[in-house]
Amino acid sequence: MYRYIERRNKPRTVPMQVLVLGFPRTGTSSMRIALEKLGYNETNHGFTVSESPLEMEMWTEAINAKFFGKGKPYGRAEWDQLLGHCMAVTDMPHLLFAEELIAAYPEAKVVLTTRNVDRWWKSYKDTIGGALASPVGDIPARFEANTVDMVREFTRLAYNAMFGTDNVTEEVAKKRYIEYYDEVQSLVPKERLLEYRVGEGWESLCRFLEKNVPVEPFPHVNDTQAFQDLIKKITDYHMGN
Repeated sequence: MYRYIERRNKPRTVPMQVLVLGFPRTGTSSMRIALEKLGYNETNHGFTVSESPLEMEMWTEAINAKFFGKGKPYGRAEWDQLLGHCMAVTDMPHLLFAEELIAAYPEAKVVLTTRNVDRWWKSYKDTIGGALASPVGDIPARFEANTVDMVREFTRLAYNAMFGTDNVTEEVAKKRYIEYYDEVQSLVPKERLLEYRVGEGWESLCRFLEKNVPVEPFPHVNDTQAFQDLIKKITDYHMGN
């Protein structure tokens, strides 16, 4: 269920070590599980944020400040409060602040999860894009009645910031995808950056992070069918089916 943990004015308790900054639908959920198996606890993910109303409030502040000129932009002090319990991050909304997080945590290694842009668009359209257009219009794993409006506002705001519009066509999405990856590559020294496809498995990731390769298979979760099943359950619940 929801976690109500106050992050404001809290100190950093663990070092930030890994920033996974790929777009959603590039294996970010699998990366969260993989990093935690490698010892990076806690790895913050979009689903984690959407289950944490007090964190959503802070992320909404940060998004409004950076993309819509409302309020004070977040700096290292604010990131340490919001993410001070995290050794790694992945997925939305963290990627919206790639430049800021790369600058705030210069010792952290950066993993840029990627996939073919056409395959990425199909996966996005069949999952997140469809969910945003649904009657519920929300993406999180769970709902409580008193937080639905907050989650809806946060989700739409975040994806508007990611694409620069609410009218996300194939052309707009692919253009932004390519631009974003070019931007991140330009921000990170090569020795600090790994461009990674989840299908590659453990070896290249563990070599980059200087970790031993686990015996168990690399996790693969939240594929298109799993995402669609999740959204159907949420929609059916809120539509009274």
